[in-house]
Amino acid sequence: MSSRLAILFCLFLLSLVCRAEEGRGDFSIVGAWVLESEIAPDGKETKSVYTGYTRCKIYDADSTYYTVQLHAVGDEMMIIAHEMGRYRLDDSIYMERDRVMPFRIINDSTIMMEYDGYKETMVRSATMTEERKEEIRELVRKHPDDGDAPVKHFVLSTTERELKAENRFFSYILIIMCAFAIVGVVYVIRLRRHKREMERKLAEIEETNRLRPEPVANAMKNVETDFFQSDYYRMIRSRIDAGENIKMNDWKEMERQLRIVYPNFASSLFSLHNMSQTEWQVCMLLKFRVKPADIALVLKKDKSSISSIRSRLYRKVFDKPGTGKDWDEFVLTL
Repeated sequence: MSSRLAILFCLFLLSLVCRAEEGRGDFSIVGAWVLESEIAPDGKETKSVYTGYTRCKIYDADSTYYTVQLHAVGDEMMIIAHEMGRYRLDDSIYMERDRVMPFRIINDSTIMMEYDGYKETMVRSATMTEERKEEIRELVRKHPDDGDAPVKHFVLSTTERELKAENRFFSYILIIMCAFAIVGVVYVIRLRRHKREMERKLAEIEETNRLRPEPVANAMKNVETDFFQSDYYRMIRSRIDAGENIKMNDWKEMERQLRIVYPNFASSLFSLHNMSQTEWQVCMLLKFRVKPADIALVLKKDKSSISSIRSRLYRKVFDKPGTGKDWDEFVLTL
């Protein structure tokens, strides 16, 4: 008797499992999802990848997704638009931007996907209205993050419109308060993002130099040696040493020569800091192995001004105090 009951119980459990699996066939990813947590490759879990932000994705039935970051500021919601693209979901495989990511359905309102060793858990938003979703879609379409332009922040206007309908005067006061709050938040966020971006770019430059194959490094060294022995270099150095005025065409030719010898020099520098004309000329002359004192003569500036430019560039890029010599040494590594 007991064995028969055990068999019946096992069949009952099996039927539940089958029903659960069949239910997954009805699962739809369409809707708004927000990041709940992320597990790094080392097993460390964090509740928020971007401090103070909630990463959000909206999946549409036409296989289009929209990615944004949301940040609550009082009663308002600030958005940073990122990207839109196409996705595909087949069983346990999720694909976007030609990248395949393992995908798992925890339940109808929780999913997990993996990329580059990271595991993201996202939960379905049950409170986001269609009006809010359409507003987010429109902002992403108009202002995608291209990676180079300054980060754009917007205040979602759904709540604002509701408040205006109820009390116009109160809405004006709220907008003013939010504006001050947003200015402060945006300033702090941009500083943090700038610092992280600088650290990433500097690490990439260092990694590129470190992993450069020896034959390539030797070839680049030979090109550099030939350049410093060329007639052009001797001519321009003699003019610089004589304190002659460098004209606009001369600067353009110097820049062209640098691109030949150091193809990534200009792009690396400008990716770290949007330089003024004087800052760029200082860096070019440093790459030409011109001493700071001679740079001051060429640019018709005091030695102290050239020193300040170099130390200021180091502080902006590395986010810490440094001397002009520290900047010179960095420029010579590029």
